[in-house]
Amino acid sequence: MKQVKMVCDYCPPSHHHNPSLHEGVRDWEMHPSWIAGMEALNAYNEWVSSVVLPIAFQWIDEHRPEVYATVPEDLKDDVGVVMAAAFKLVKESPAYKRGLEKCKTYEAAVAAGDVSKINPVWTGIVKKVRTETKQAFAEQASLLGDIPE
Repeated sequence: MKQVKMVCDYCPPSHHHNPSLHEGVRDWEMHPSWIAGMEALNAYNEWVSSVVLPIAFQWIDEHRPEVYATVPEDLKDDVGVVMAAAFKLVKESPAYKRGLEKCKTYEAAVAAGDVSKINPVWTGIVKKVRTETKQAFAEQASLLGDIPE
């Protein structure tokens, strides 16, 4: 996990997609779904740390005076406090307010079952992962029986 901030600046991870989780996981001791879940959570954390946080820190840097105006001096390098101050500002932004309105359209589409345009790339990856997981368990059903994946 590389969510590092020093002196109010984001420090990018020194590596990409090199999860440290594998070092402590012994495949033969854990349920395959547990391992897959932990690796998926780790991949998500790496994505947030490597992609989302740099965007957030860039925005904070571009709005430094407004963000830090309400942050106590002794907490100006506390990531959680700075993120909270930034989020207060973001919630007042026109883009965030437009997002709240568009959320109604999204919820209506989900309720109607029309989700074909919602994150089609990631949705495709998820469907493939689910299919291949079921297939992997099905291939071993004679040995494992009918167990939940």
